[in-house]
Amino acid sequence: MVAESDRFQWKYVVDAFLDWQIYLSLFMYWGIVCPLYGISLFLPTIINQLGYTSSTAQLLTVPIYITAAVLAVVMAFFSDKQGTRSPFILFCMSFIALGFIICIAASAHGGLPGLVYAGVFIATCGIYPAFPGNVTWLSNNLAGSYKRSAGMAIQIGVGNLGGAMASNFYRAQDRPKYLLGHGLELGFVVAGLISVVLLRLNYIRINKKREVAGVAGEEFTSEELGHMGDRAPTFRYVL
Repeated sequence: MVAESDRFQWKYVVDAFLDWQIYLSLFMYWGIVCPLYGISLFLPTIINQLGYTSSTAQLLTVPIYITAAVLAVVMAFFSDKQGTRSPFILFCMSFIALGFIICIAASAHGGLPGLVYAGVFIATCGIYPAFPGNVTWLSNNLAGSYKRSAGMAIQIGVGNLGGAMASNFYRAQDRPKYLLGHGLELGFVVAGLISVVLLRLNYIRINKKREVAGVAGEEFTSEELGHMGDRAPTFRYVL
């Protein structure tokens, strides 16, 4: 941990724009938010195209969202209890990928609406627990309140462009199978999974390097450490 400066400087905003972890975390964010927007916008349409009526399609979304909400709270609780983020994010994103793989396989085969629904169910139950974890993880690893604010704004602001992309994934001409939409979602999830692994490996490498250096921080004032933020030798990244 490091002391945080309470005086605003543009340096902190510039530091956020130059920080490698923010840009890598964007791919993690897109790997979650693209499926999130795609599912949110088109879930009733997908279910309706499986042969259910419009009112039934709306009702069939309810169990999915209730289960996902409960899992989000459970995952957040255990993530905080363990003091780690990436294993839970990886676990949830693996379920997102599994869900879309099921959707692609069942849709390509045809005549399996129940299996497509199960795939969407699994994917959604991975999306909602993963989303808060991915935002919290970056927040934990940006030191300095102003840099953290700027960094999270970049992640969320640029990351939400995923909504613009996802809104064009499920095209009318692709119904009822929507293979292109499911495939694009899966591609973003895989990119997100890779970014989570890369983030974790780099955090481990940097933490070990600082441990080996054995700098306790006595040679720096608290103000100097505050200016360094997460680059201070005493700072350890949350895994």
